[in-house]
Amino acid sequence: MANRYDLQPNEVVLIKEESVMHGGFMSAYTHELILTNLNLVLVKKGMFGNSKGILSFPVNQIKVHNQRAQAMIGKATNGTNLLEVYFLNGHEKFAFQSGGKKKINAWIAKINEAVTGEAPSDEPVSGMALPGAELVAGVMKDTLGVFKSRLGVKSGTPVKLAVKCSSCGAPVAGVQGQRVACEYCGSAQQL
Repeated sequence: MANRYDLQPNEVVLIKEESVMHGGFMSAYTHELILTNLNLVLVKKGMFGNSKGILSFPVNQIKVHNQRAQAMIGKATNGTNLLEVYFLNGHEKFAFQSGGKKKINAWIAKINEAVTGEAPSDEPVSGMALPGAELVAGVMKDTLGVFKSRLGVKSGTPVKLAVKCSSCGAPVAGVQGQRVACEYCGSAQQL
């Protein structure tokens, strides 16, 4: 039996993952899942890497609703997150050994790209984020930074200062909070 998938001349790999479980979930995470621009391919492998066959699902057979491919996050009875893909004639379920929802969302985005031709957006597929949340978070971070600097709270990045020596008035430079010596009179001071 074949243990690898040979690409057609007009076919390219979009994403692939090893350690995948398929279907009934009585098997281990031994399979490999490959998404190309033409097919969703499952290379079935046994516990010791021996070939168990190849299943190929054409991406043009994946259902579409509201310009989105019908690929979504599901849950197994044991609570494991699943990638569920709905085809014109049935559906398939896949679980990844690692990566969780983030990895499944990456697969959903790539499947949607392969089916609809639209590049994935930066929005999470799960719909968990509120519209504009990223903008609000950025504004809050900037505001907090201003408060910290006004209150003298040290942040992770050093602040460079240039002041006059308290003894002779010569320029002294360094990092805020650092103890420096004046080059002219030698007096020590903290910036």
